[in-house]
Amino acid sequence: MQRLAASVTIGAAALKVLAALGMAAGIGACFPRPAYEAPRLVIVYAPCTVSRQYMQPYNGEAVYTPNFAAFGQRAAVFDRHHTEAGQSGIAYASLLSGGQADVHHVFKHPRKLADELVLLPEIFEAAGYDMFSWMVHPMASSRLNYGQGVPDDQESTTEFLEADDPVFAKMLARLDSDPDYKAFVITNFTVTHGPYKGVLLDEFCSAYPAECTTRGDAADVTHYQTLSREQHRLLSVNYPNAVKELALSAHDEKRLRETKELMYKADMYRLDKLFGAVVDAVDDAGVFDESLIAFTSDHGEMLWRENSLFKWWHGYQLVQEVTNISLLVSGPNAGVPAGRYPGVSSSIDVASTLAGLAGAPLPADFTGTGIDLSSAVRGEQPPPDQIAYSHSALAYAPLRARRMQLLSSLFPGPDPAYMWVTARRGDEYYKLTRSPDDAWAMSMYDLSTDPGETTDLYDADSSRQAEVVTRMYEYKEYMREAGYGAVGRSRPRAETIEMLRRLGYID
Repeated sequence: MQRLAASVTIGAAALKVLAALGMAAGIGACFPRPAYEAPRLVIVYAPCTVSRQYMQPYNGEAVYTPNFAAFGQRAAVFDRHHTEAGQSGIAYASLLSGGQADVHHVFKHPRKLADELVLLPEIFEAAGYDMFSWMVHPMASSRLNYGQGVPDDQESTTEFLEADDPVFAKMLARLDSDPDYKAFVITNFTVTHGPYKGVLLDEFCSAYPAECTTRGDAADVTHYQTLSREQHRLLSVNYPNAVKELALSAHDEKRLRETKELMYKADMYRLDKLFGAVVDAVDDAGVFDESLIAFTSDHGEMLWRENSLFKWWHGYQLVQEVTNISLLVSGPNAGVPAGRYPGVSSSIDVASTLAGLAGAPLPADFTGTGIDLSSAVRGEQPPPDQIAYSHSALAYAPLRARRMQLLSSLFPGPDPAYMWVTARRGDEYYKLTRSPDDAWAMSMYDLSTDPGETTDLYDADSSRQAEVVTRMYEYKEYMREAGYGAVGRSRPRAETIEMLRRLGYID
């Protein structure tokens, strides 16, 4: 089967012709391109499980994220950015490799990335940057080869990057004193993964009391926090069964929803503080304009929606709250204008786009299939009309556990044929999903008016929809074939099982 790129560009050839004639967005042979400066500092800040519905500038009501709001005023805000999968190992692999699972071979995590892959850090290593990482996510750590390109002695093992980290502070000081010095920083970690901890809850409620009107007394919060923590997997993957098994009253359900959302907001407040402090440190060092800073995540989070299959989870659920993720990119001297980027983009586009914005050439052996969107981000040409694809992870055998019967009925085994697929073109969100009786269904939702996916607009007679659906089936077939090649390559060991259990993927 002919290889299918994981992002399909519609009309790209015509766009290139226009660009060559100097007609694309008024930029071309007749208009000299502005001079851009290569950034001296590149930061890829990619924490885990970040729901953009709980952060500015995507949700103006998320007043507890002022640092994201401020950064968004100085950045390109990608409104239609999608991840490959709702599972960290897969999603981080696509972000770093610039390709989907057929390229990086991670169909479920944890899995070690192959040495032969050329990752995002290696692009900047080859361009002469001093490399640093704070990559401690257990499913996408340097130990699993996700930090290729960063020297061992510059791979931090601390919980997450903080602004006052001595290594980070020393690097900023050198940038300030040495105009020829260039540095690259990448970090992944999680403070917002379920069960949500609400570490800074008291501080959060003190700063934003209007957000805490549902908090209740200390004993009440403790009770529902404990219930959430101890029964997280059951509540997430089989909520109807959890209500029965735990004998939850209507009051219990309401308080549980309120408490979980409160904990998540407090965790987002904490993440906002961490990120804001890093940006402030860059500002204080006087190198913000010379920096290229990208904030994104591996995937989002589905907290609560009546019509969602699973609650307070990401996992195998391909709802837009999980696949539609944040991407904020700031690079003043690199020609990145502040404002909204309206085009559809994908996690696989990030590596090529950041390299393009930095003027860093892609190595000859780079196998990524994403698109370099740097010209579109700079406004030199319109955003391409591309399709962003996502797919579910391969299932684990332990999903057959009794408490996970809903999940196992939808994904009865590790066969790649059971993978679900989504595609986004504009605001059209297509989904190919399977029911427990092995019936497959195509649906389509308009996310501009229906983010809750309540009204199915799929029309089998629509030629526009048929074009996307045909490509979805081609994409699934290619991923299915690649997935069969990955099955059996690595069996879950005791350590792997324990890692998955701690993160709530299995019972």
